[in-house]
Amino acid sequence: MDVSSSPTIQYQVLVVAAGLTFLAGFLINVFIVAVTICEWKKGRPVSKTDQVITSLGITRMIFQGACLLLIIIYTYVPGMNILFYLCVGFLQFISVYSNIWLSTLLSVVFCLQIFTLHNVFFLRLKTFVLQRVSHLIMAVLVVSIIYTFCNSFMQLMTIVFSTMSQNSIQEIYDDVVYGLRISALIFLFNAPFLIYIISSVLLIFYLYHHIRRMKSQSNGTSRLDTYYKTIKFTGFSLFCSTVFIIFAQASKYCFYVFGFLGYYFFWQIFPTLHSMYLIYVTVKLRSQVSNMVLLMKTKCCYPKAPEETETRL
Repeated sequence: MDVSSSPTIQYQVLVVAAGLTFLAGFLINVFIVAVTICEWKKGRPVSKTDQVITSLGITRMIFQGACLLLIIIYTYVPGMNILFYLCVGFLQFISVYSNIWLSTLLSVVFCLQIFTLHNVFFLRLKTFVLQRVSHLIMAVLVVSIIYTFCNSFMQLMTIVFSTMSQNSIQEIYDDVVYGLRISALIFLFNAPFLIYIISSVLLIFYLYHHIRRMKSQSNGTSRLDTYYKTIKFTGFSLFCSTVFIIFAQASKYCFYVFGFLGYYFFWQIFPTLHSMYLIYVTVKLRSQVSNMVLLMKTKCCYPKAPEETETRL
């Protein structure tokens, strides 16, 4: 029996559970974006890190929304128009590539802000990156859109050529397409991931060396908790991004192992965990969560008195 045409009760339960996790991740990223927008509308300055985090939250919202739509369509509306599939898939791939590059940019910005080296090359790199964060975010979006469009075009041309008879032109085309895909894979996945690893490892080693120096000097030990939290955050971020990239690169194998629903569930859970950890380590976001919880407790524990309600009415 085809699951997509007549899903079983167990499969529908899994779809609902997966949908709830997607919705939770979507709302978490909505919260991150909304806090930054509120701060900006109040006239408060938005830091470079906040710009990258907000852009990362928007791309993850698009990614989780697109994945949830694909799950719903695949399960309940298998006969949907192919054009709708293409549009949703286009948004999904744009968000995936943007997520990878923005995660790398966040790691680099975070690394440059903490490092206190006085090397000429480092200072120039720091000035160049920190002064052009908004431009780099736009460049990430443009590159992701161009690559997704080109990749879709190449896949379409591959389908067209596969219907033709085998000849030298098709073999040449296959070689060109294969070379372009390998180059794009190196550029859009391995290159940013390598930069991510280098910046994260350098930051961890720098903080570890700084902690040892502070312990040897026996001063400023009260600030060690901050450095330890930074090391934990950097390591956890690298782990989440690594798993996300592995799922993106090994999609066919993961489809075979986990199935359609399991693949999307595990693929989106790690960006969600990373967004939750971002809220925890960012003072501004964590304080907003505390305010929301305190407001909810106040409304639940101290409801309006009936006398006041009647008087106002």
